[in-house]
Amino acid sequence: MTSRIEAIDKNLTSQLESKIGQFKFCSIAKDESTDINDTAQLVLFVRGVDENFEITEELACMRSFTRGCDIFREFQEGLLTLKAPITNICNITTDGAPNMTGKKSGFLGLFNQNYPGNNVVFLHCVIHQDALCKSALNMKPVLDAVVKLVNTIRSCGLTHRQFRDFLQSVQSEYSDVLYYTKVRWLSAGCVFERVWQLKDDIVSFFHEKQCSAECEMLEDTEWLSDFAFFTDLLCHMNNLNVKMQGKNQFIDDIWAHLKAFKLKLNLFSGQLAKNDLSHSSRLNSIPSVNEENLKNYEDGLKKLHFEFEHRFQDVSAIQTELDIFTMPFNVNCEAVRSDL
Repeated sequence: MTSRIEAIDKNLTSQLESKIGQFKFCSIAKDESTDINDTAQLVLFVRGVDENFEITEELACMRSFTRGCDIFREFQEGLLTLKAPITNICNITTDGAPNMTGKKSGFLGLFNQNYPGNNVVFLHCVIHQDALCKSALNMKPVLDAVVKLVNTIRSCGLTHRQFRDFLQSVQSEYSDVLYYTKVRWLSAGCVFERVWQLKDDIVSFFHEKQCSAECEMLEDTEWLSDFAFFTDLLCHMNNLNVKMQGKNQFIDDIWAHLKAFKLKLNLFSGQLAKNDLSHSSRLNSIPSVNEENLKNYEDGLKKLHFEFEHRFQDVSAIQTELDIFTMPFNVNCEAVRSDL
């Protein structure tokens, strides 16, 4: 069995070497995370295009390293193993961690020191940046209350079974609430959406159990309006995140989604200033929303827009190159680099 696995490994490696040898340009994606045993794992993906514009995406290697110098050394060894010339690399995308982006001892700094004058574009993972933009929202009080409510229902086996039976008895569309997981990008939006859909059933369930204190916030109009606003916004952000996922997407497609979302944020904040809730269906369902709350929501959207502008400066810096690729006839030739 061991010899067969080794033979398969050699065959796959030789196939990848053959494809990389035909690449005209390639990009590298590097991500560091931990597995279920809390062991640091570095994953390296390669994506390249040959002269026939055929695109190949493949996992190049996975190693247990955390320091910038170790990551760079493994990167060099990987290039030698796969026989990938450094001159073909046009982009390296990382997870934005200090050991990746450090200008002295990080991977980025070591790369520039060892390959001076390179034309490699370094980017922070776009989907990761999108998830980090949520930090601009002051939704911790609402998130904590929702997580506590979900844990109250699901942490006790008896209560959980009773709740599921109750949803079945009222013929609810959903059979349960969802746990919140911080490391999953879509989790907050999905949890908020599910609790919003089941809020009336949750109130009825706790009243039936004579535990109305557990769901008192769902009967508070002030808190409910905050919950509705964040649910609307997180659903919009989840839709953006999903659009940017998947294979065969180019950076210009992802950047177009991001620019469209930034325009949406401006539209949403402008509508809130006019008391127009046409794009906030859940918030619009609240009987009367306090004007001060609307002003706070408007300010929150502006902060989120600023966060998007700040975090995606690296992509904005290559806007001209992206325009050459997407709209070559609309680009000012004098503003383009001579090699392009």
